[in-house]
Amino acid sequence: MERPMTALYRYSLATTLHSQRYVAPMVFFLGLLAVLTSGDSGPLLGVYPAAAGALLACATWVAASVVNVQEPVGRAVLVVNARRSRDVLIADIAVSATLCSGMTVVGLFYPILTGSHVVTWQAVGIGALAELTCACVGIGLGLLCSRLVIGRPGYSVVVGLGLVLAVVLAKPLPPVYPMLFALNSGRTPTELFLPFLGYTATGLCVLAATAAAAQYLATRTD
Repeated sequence: MERPMTALYRYSLATTLHSQRYVAPMVFFLGLLAVLTSGDSGPLLGVYPAAAGALLACATWVAASVVNVQEPVGRAVLVVNARRSRDVLIADIAVSATLCSGMTVVGLFYPILTGSHVVTWQAVGIGALAELTCACVGIGLGLLCSRLVIGRPGYSVVVGLGLVLAVVLAKPLPPVYPMLFALNSGRTPTELFLPFLGYTATGLCVLAATAAAAQYLATRTD
């Protein structure tokens, strides 16, 4: 017998794929990569800030799209069948993470294939940590501007853009700005490894905190 969480994940993934709402952010991500990283011949770590920043914005879009696939009535029925709204949200986060994992792989290797770089596995590993961090933060931001929290699509777009710009440009706010700055600092991948593990852990904490906030606000609204 299939486990309830597995069934919820499969249902959310199937619904998302059928809706095709994931296509626009993923195409936008590919467009940003093509514009920002194609033909670059500098250090490999120097192109990963562009890829990670693009992933941050598109992960926000993807997460909001995944949550918003279900209309309010349909989501209410799904919550009743699942018995816990938290499980439905966790399934949506898992689907968002699956889609963002695909973009992360593309973001890691597209600059290598289209540019001229000295490639080391250490540099690719640092890029992976940077993009995973931005994916976690982006998914969290997407939850906060989804229909669970903001009912009007126009307001949701404005809030989403504001949140993405805030985490990218706010210098004292970890983990995104200091992480992207560190990629262009000239430090070696070995020197960056431990700080970037910390940034990734912070990104996971941001995702957990925003998921809890979205769940709380959604419950209050209901």
